Amino acid sequence: MGVAFLDAFLLIALIGAYLWYIRGDRSGCAPADRIASYRRWMRRAPLAFGASALVALLVAGRWETIGVLPTEFAPLVPTARRLAGFGGDILQLKLAVLAGFAGGAVIGLGIAWWRAHRGKRQLIAGKFAALLPRTPGETGWTATLGITAGVVEELFFRLALPLFAARVTGNPVLGVILATALFAYAHRYQGWAGVAASALVGVTVAILYLATGQLWFAMLVHALLNLNALVLRPLLVPVSSSAASRS
Repeated sequence: MGVAFLDAFLLIALIGAYLWYIRGDRSGCAPADRIASYRRWMRRAPLAFGASALVALLVAGRWETIGVLPTEFAPLVPTARRLAGFGGDILQLKLAVLAGFAGGAVIGLGIAWWRAHRGKRQLIAGKFAALLPRTPGETGWTATLGITAGVVEELFFRLALPLFAARVTGNPVLGVILATALFAYAHRYQGWAGVAASALVGVTVAILYLATGQLWFAMLVHALLNLNALVLRPLLVPVSSSAASRS
């Protein structure tokens, strides 16, 4: 009974940390406030997502799950591996994912460059033009944000939150669904297209995490996706073209 109470308390605490972040989130800022927005995110997100997840895991005595897939997620592994096209070799799966990502990024950047040089609107799923960097200093901020988000958000949304939700409900599927839904809603400033795209990213990364059993790989994929959108794309495509895609 004591363990069940602790799990419920920690789940509520994690959701409370999430709500605290959501309430103060102003990512959809005006372009003039980009640096202020970057700094605000770096103050709030690591606390709301990274610190809360680490404290919850430590208090529950589940620190080892950072490096080992929780047993609560074991029933989901076969399905995740089928969806990921797992062929029995985790290394091959990871290499295939990274190769696919690299190829997709190159194709996406090529299309973006082609559209920008013809004055066409960019194909961006979400309204986050105000966050895109305009200067080398801002690019440094977005690179830092992209990497940090890949670490703390995966720690929170792919491990801690679904783990304690699964322990409280007895159903790991509900845990993953809850975490993915909250992850998507955290990107509401990007509009409904951004929320939908974030949900797709959340599902994809969750599948990769469950299929490989390695949280660091999910963090890597998430960070690479962020760097592609917030660093590589703005460097190769004029920001004014990206801004035109807000509506």
